[in-house]
Amino acid sequence: MSQHELKTLLEIKDNPSLSQRSLSHRLNISLGLTNAILQNLIHRGWVKAQKLTGRKILYLITPKGMARVTNLVYDRFRETQHYYQYTKELITSHLIDLYNQGTRRATIYGTNQLSEITYLSLLDSPLRLHSIITAGSTATTTTPPKKKFLGHEVLTLSDFSQKISEIPNPENLIILSTVSYEENKILNAEIKKYESICQKIKIINLEDVLKNNIQ
Repeated sequence: MSQHELKTLLEIKDNPSLSQRSLSHRLNISLGLTNAILQNLIHRGWVKAQKLTGRKILYLITPKGMARVTNLVYDRFRETQHYYQYTKELITSHLIDLYNQGTRRATIYGTNQLSEITYLSLLDSPLRLHSIITAGSTATTTTPPKKKFLGHEVLTLSDFSQKISEIPNPENLIILSTVSYEENKILNAEIKKYESICQKIKIINLEDVLKNNIQ
């Protein structure tokens, strides 16, 4: 089943009074494609069309269609949980390798879902969390940085640079970037402004680590 077909079934389940035009608008697809999807779902027995007065047609999801939706939604949820656990295990293994290479502390760059997984991975590794940082508002990011994330204060790069200058052996610390490729370019550009960071601390883009390992 395609993504459009699943979304169509979910919309019909929740809003059986929708017209084809309203349905196409909700799904953000053409009216012709909406009609083709509905005809396919009716042919499979997952949806039935009930004619009302005039040209009005009511689309209803059948018990067979409801069972199909339930199974698909559950499968996708299970796949998401599997991906979450697999990603956590992969990052944990990578952090253990970094520890064996001499790294002792890690800073997480970003406050997103991958940041949460990275945080949990750190708890299962011998590395210690040093801090969580963000670059703050940028040309592509207008949302202000979070002051707290997972119970920890979120530092700006400026605050982080000051903190680094006060600790011994900053070379034992790494920055684990959890942001997208484009945002990571911003991080590298911003971090060059702080010599205490860019000359001594390695930045690891975890998205690259995942892409190179997840099959």
